Amino acid sequence: MRWRTTRPAVLAAVTALSLAVAGCGGGEEPPASGPVEITLWHGQAGVAAKSIEKLVARFNKGDHGIKVRSESGGVTPDGMLPKITAALTSDAYPDIAYLYGSWAPNVARNPKTADLTEFVKNPAVGWSDFWAGEREAATIEGKVIGFPAVVDNMVVLYNKRMFARAGVQEPGPDWTWEDFRAAARKTTDAKKGVFGTTWPISGGEEAVWGLWPLVWQNGGDILSPDHKKAVFNSAAGQKALGLLRDMAVDDKSIYLDSTAAEKSQKLFESDRIGMFLSGPWVLPDLQAAKLDYGVAQLPGTAGNHETVSGPDNWVVFQHDERRVKAAAEFLSWLTSAERQLEWMIDTGSLPIRESISKLPGYQDYLKKYPGIEVISANLANAKRVRPPTTKYPRVSSFVAEAIAQALLGRSDVKTALDEAVRKSEAALAVPGS
Repeated sequence: MRWRTTRPAVLAAVTALSLAVAGCGGGEEPPASGPVEITLWHGQAGVAAKSIEKLVARFNKGDHGIKVRSESGGVTPDGMLPKITAALTSDAYPDIAYLYGSWAPNVARNPKTADLTEFVKNPAVGWSDFWAGEREAATIEGKVIGFPAVVDNMVVLYNKRMFARAGVQEPGPDWTWEDFRAAARKTTDAKKGVFGTTWPISGGEEAVWGLWPLVWQNGGDILSPDHKKAVFNSAAGQKALGLLRDMAVDDKSIYLDSTAAEKSQKLFESDRIGMFLSGPWVLPDLQAAKLDYGVAQLPGTAGNHETVSGPDNWVVFQHDERRVKAAAEFLSWLTSAERQLEWMIDTGSLPIRESISKLPGYQDYLKKYPGIEVISANLANAKRVRPPTTKYPRVSSFVAEAIAQALLGRSDVKTALDEAVRKSEAALAVPGS
C-alpha cells in the first residue's frame, strides 16, 4: 500500500519519526533547551519562494519544538553547489539546502552531509511513496542524503499569439527538430527584437541540460559507461550542437541569454520569444503574465522524443544529532502528500509522490495549469539521467563554454566540443576530485 497523508496522519508521522530517530547517532545527547533551530537554504524566487516561505511559517506555528529559518541562501538553485561547497569549509552552512539531483555524488562524499538512511526506513516517512527515480537520486552508495524536492522534465512552451501571427501550425505529437527550426525562423523578426526561441549562454547547467536530449535522440551519450571518458563530441553531439549553431548564427532565430534564462522568460511572457524550453516551474509566472501559451513535448528524432529530467533534493547537513533529527522531521512534514499538493497548486510543480494524485484537490491542480498533463505524461520520455559522478559539474561547465562559443559564432562545433572533451577528460582523470 502507498502512504496517504491526512492531517492526523502527519502529526502521527512526525511523532513516530521523532521516536524512531531518537536513538540514532550514538551516545547521549545534551538536554534540550528550547526549540531546535535549523536553517533552510531554498534558492527559490518569485512564486516558489513565496510558497516555501508560507509553508515554513505554518510549520513554525505548530507545536513541533522546531523553528525553521528559511532564506534563499543568496543564490538560485543553479548556484547552490558552489555556495554550499564554500560554506562547508566553515561552520556557516545550513541544515538543509535545495540541490540538483545530479550534484548528489558531490555532496554525499562530504563528511558534513548527514546520513538519513535509518530515518527513511520508518513507515511514517512513506519513503516508497516517492517515485523510484527520486529515491535513486537521493541515495548515493546506499546512503540517503536527503528527501526528494522536485521532479521535472523539459518541454517546449510556445506563444500561441506569435504562432498565429506568423501563420505557424502549433506543434503536434510527431513534430521534429526540423519543424522546430522552421517555426523559430518564421516567428523571428530581429529588427523588432523578436526571436523564435532562446538559449542560455550563462555558463551554468541551464545552458547544458537542454543539449543532452538532442544528443541522446541522435544516439550519443555524455560519458562512457565507466565515466572515464567524455564522448559528447561524437557525430551525435556535433549534430545536436550543430543544429543550435545553425539556428543562432545562420538563421539568427535564437536569442542568446547571458542571465540563466531569467531575461528570456520575461521576453517570452511579453510576446518577443516564440518558443521557450523549460519545465512546469514557469507555469505560474506565465499565468500571472496572462500569456496564451501551449505545451508540447520536445521535438523528436526518428520518432524519439526523449527529454531530460532532474529530480532535485532537500539535502541535510550535520551540525549535531538534535538538528539532524529536526531537519528530518521538518522534511517529513514538508514532503507529505498534502503539503506537496499545496506546493504544486502554488508553483505548477509535478507530483513527487504517487499518492498525491489520489487526493481530492488533485483535479483542481490539473484545472489550474492547462498543459500540466502534457508535462506529467512527458516523464515517460525521460529515459536517462545525467551521469551520477562527482565530476559532472566540471564536465557541464566545459560543455556550457563550448555551447557559448559555438552559438556566438566564435568557434565551429567540432573544435568547441573537442576542446570541452579535452578539458573534461583531464578532470575525469584526477582521482578523488
